[in-house]
Amino acid sequence: MKKPLFTILLPTSIDRGHLLPYSIRSAQNQTIQDFEIWIIGDGVNDFTRSVIQELMQADERIRFFDFPKHPRRGEENRHEVLQKANSRNIAYLTDRDYWLPHHLETLDHYLQRYDFASTLNYDVKDDFLVFGHKNLDAWDASSWLLSCVGHTLDMYRKLPYGWRTTPKELYTDRYMWEQFLVHQECKSYCGLEPTVFWIKRGDHPGLSTLERKELLIKWEKILNDPLEWQFKKDQALHEMMWDYNFLHRNHPILIKGRKPSQVPREVLKKIKKLLSR
Repeated sequence: MKKPLFTILLPTSIDRGHLLPYSIRSAQNQTIQDFEIWIIGDGVNDFTRSVIQELMQADERIRFFDFPKHPRRGEENRHEVLQKANSRNIAYLTDRDYWLPHHLETLDHYLQRYDFASTLNYDVKDDFLVFGHKNLDAWDASSWLLSCVGHTLDMYRKLPYGWRTTPKELYTDRYMWEQFLVHQECKSYCGLEPTVFWIKRGDHPGLSTLERKELLIKWEKILNDPLEWQFKKDQALHEMMWDYNFLHRNHPILIKGRKPSQVPREVLKKIKKLLSR
């Protein structure tokens, strides 16, 4: 049997069957079709289970691993499932997020040179997008959103633990990514190509499943309208460029055109000049 290029792990739980047709459709619409989708259930209800069965009947690349609810997010279940994988690369997709069609293609480019990589995300608001600034620091595990990340299976098998139960005070994915980022053999890369609609859960209790579904429906429709999609991308760029231009105006205390190593000295000079006035 031919090894797929990607195994996509999609963790889901409880009532997320309302969201799965959208997130999975975003995977099925990829420019790269050489993948399998493994849904990892963490205490799904009967409705979600029935939705998954329908999705499996329509696409033989989908498999379902049905686990009872875990105290956290079923991390050990992800590790158990990955023991069955034989693909070159592993990608992750949460049930509330949505991949743009070039996501896997972009990850594949990165993973041809690196062991662990991330694309950038669009942070989805109700009517507009902003660029996900948290991905910019490649050495901070908080930068790497689950739906943006991919890694080689070989590198995963070199980790000391792999997926394991996360301490209560920590985020699950950040706790996991630290193993890659500190591993001496792991080459990591944080790309700046936005390939994911990231729908933030929000403060507790956050958006309901049905509210997230409405956002997925709305933005999938926008993505399929070339003119509207171009306007939304332009708006995100305008927002970023406005911030950039603001920081580079000639304000008394702001530094422009300087290397990071020069900033402390320049700040001191400007403070002294202001005090002398």
